Amino acid sequence: MSSSTTRRRARTGGKRPLSALLALLNPVALYRKRPNRPDAPPPEALIGKGVRFVNRIYLLRAIGLGIGFFCVSAGFVQNPVSWPLWALLVFHGFAWPHLARHWALHSKIPYRAERRNLVIDAGFGGFWIAAMDGNLVPSAVILSMISMDNIAAGGVRLFMRGVYASVAGFLLGWLVLDYRFMPQSDIVTIVACLPMLALYPLVLGKSTYDMSKKLAERSREFEIVSQIDGLTRLFNRRYWESLLIEEFEQCRRGGHGACLLLLDLDHFKNINDTHGHLVGDEVLRNFSQLLRANLREDDLIGRYGGEEFVAILRHTSATDALLLSQRLVEQARSKQSGSDSLWGCTVSAGLVPFTPDMDAHYVWLQRADQAMYCAKGKGRDCLVAWDAGLHRAHGKTAADVQTA
Repeated sequence: MSSSTTRRRARTGGKRPLSALLALLNPVALYRKRPNRPDAPPPEALIGKGVRFVNRIYLLRAIGLGIGFFCVSAGFVQNPVSWPLWALLVFHGFAWPHLARHWALHSKIPYRAERRNLVIDAGFGGFWIAAMDGNLVPSAVILSMISMDNIAAGGVRLFMRGVYASVAGFLLGWLVLDYRFMPQSDIVTIVACLPMLALYPLVLGKSTYDMSKKLAERSREFEIVSQIDGLTRLFNRRYWESLLIEEFEQCRRGGHGACLLLLDLDHFKNINDTHGHLVGDEVLRNFSQLLRANLREDDLIGRYGGEEFVAILRHTSATDALLLSQRLVEQARSKQSGSDSLWGCTVSAGLVPFTPDMDAHYVWLQRADQAMYCAKGKGRDCLVAWDAGLHRAHGKTAADVQTA
């Protein structure tokens, strides 16, 4: 990083947190539509998004407002109010959750509509505080529940929007109603607030737990997808190479022996050119099934690229790996017809046992590549085992096995 960049960041570094704080405290900035980020999806991609979010908030709202009705009612009994306020309380406690859900689901972008509904909830909360003359216990309960909802649903930004909505609702109630500040709560009001204090955090916690479980499951699914080749369902190259590095380090520490097998489908290009890529994809899938059927569960099989495949034969000696690889080449040769046919493709393979003289995992791969190309040079459809006298460039083989 250049010194000029460092100085510029030093000059502006203190302003960025301050500007972010001022934006949170500025109601105009909070309610203004934010500019789209470069990586944000286009507006049309958001249409219909957020249905599950709406349904999750609907359940929380229905339970919370249903219990909260009795909390506010106790405040109304302690400080009597006129019947229109009772009618509005009934509407908010038992009709508004269903109306809010219907409104959000029929909006263009349900997610944004539901965030709007949460701000309306906060406005109602402020109004009820004014209607109860600031009755301390129910007011504190209402504010804490609204804050939990908004923080959980939209972070600090939605929380601050809710704060301003609560203030606006309170000021409206102060202007419209005969507001008198009477914060004392009698024992009946306190008891009526206990269900809200006890039950609603449990419901919110259960909802958050269920959502975290779904996110964890989705994360595991994405992790699996990132590791698997979509066509063959074998490990993809990136993930398989990470497994090779781990295996190489274990072998260097003397944990166990292992062999690396690199395989290439002979004449695969002719399949694509003659029969099309759909048949080529079928050949790749059939060969991947052949690998799974003939190799062991402990072996790590991947698609290295195109028609090349790789396998780490773990916990095996060079002799056993040689027999296993020979059988695999022979099995591929026999798959010339049938539903699992390779459409005439055979296999050229290179086998490399781990040896302590390898400096890095890529040396292991290079040797497997040399052995496999020597098999190609011998006329294909065979297996070549690498040793120190094997050179791809000259085709010299100090040790090779041909399964013709």
